[in-house]
Amino acid sequence: QLSRLEYIHSHRYVHGDIKPQNVVVGLGDLSDTIFLIDFGIAKEFWNTSNNVHIPFHQGQRLAGTPAFASVNNHLGVELGRRDDLESLTYMLIYFLQGSLPWLTSDKDKLCSSSILERKVNTTIEDLCQGIPVEFAMILIYTRSLAFSEDPDYNHLRSLLHVLRSSSAPAACLLDFNQPDAPITHSPPFSHSPWLIEAVPPCPPLRRSTRM
Repeated sequence: QLSRLEYIHSHRYVHGDIKPQNVVVGLGDLSDTIFLIDFGIAKEFWNTSNNVHIPFHQGQRLAGTPAFASVNNHLGVELGRRDDLESLTYMLIYFLQGSLPWLTSDKDKLCSSSILERKVNTTIEDLCQGIPVEFAMILIYTRSLAFSEDPDYNHLRSLLHVLRSSSAPAACLLDFNQPDAPITHSPPFSHSPWLIEAVPPCPPLRRSTRM
């Protein structure tokens, strides 16, 4: 999925709404291929008329889905590449944890301001408890990016490759990959010795944003 975003960004667009509903898996020979869909709010971050990054703006309306939106998106900052990457990280953590601290039932659905409050007040230690430390490192990195800064995709890719090369068993089979034979589930992730116990919390987030 990181490669998909890098490709989109290389064409000077940000997706703006990275979430599980916009990530689909192919069928048949494409069952190992991930597709990113719904470019309804995608926008250019590069001004082709003068060949520069679009200027920093605040006072924008929240774009995309609050649960997976970046903190800066919540704060009304113009979307950039860093926001796609932060949203991607939340989505990956969601896949591993099964939820996020600011997600509730449909009955008790939080407004975007309440989601932001929980998002800012949740330490990375708590958010990434019980999953590989690389996810905390990725989130710290994506949150540290300046508005127009070029993300280091190779750095992020190297962190993901560490996860891929780890010998951790899958917690379960995905429903679209289930064989005909009965399934024996592997132990939960929390039983694996390579998972973190704690990571340093992210520095407090300020409402001012670097340009």
